[in-house]
Amino acid sequence: MLTDEDFRRKFREGMDCSMQMLALASEELYITEEEAYKIGACFGAGMLCGGTCGAITGALMAIGIKHGNYEPNDVEQKSIVNNKRVEFIRRFREAYDGRTTCPDLLGVDLVDPDKRKLAREDGTIERACPGFIRTALAILEELL
Repeated sequence: MLTDEDFRRKFREGMDCSMQMLALASEELYITEEEAYKIGACFGAGMLCGGTCGAITGALMAIGIKHGNYEPNDVEQKSIVNNKRVEFIRRFREAYDGRTTCPDLLGVDLVDPDKRKLAREDGTIERACPGFIRTALAILEELL
């Protein structure tokens, strides 16, 4: 079981929420940890545009890899993956008063490079983000 310090160390090493989240599920998804890090690399910090939290995007990538449709017109599988996506987001929102974006969850506009740097330096990210990963992981484990 990873500790918050393990998550914080990964942040210091440059591994964002999305990367860590997908890597945690990599074995079950039959991808390597390296592949998970690469796939999730552009989704951390709300994709650096104030978007959805990387713990959420990493979990949704995992759901897509495990349950996503790939055959044309496979409405049954499309329904399964959509239901899992909706349930994941519903439960995450429930845990965080409806909040799903990095600025809303952290109270910091990570789009602004100076504010992003300050959030890293003052420990905001290291304090808050491990909790988001843990919540997302708990939900994901039930849905995979």
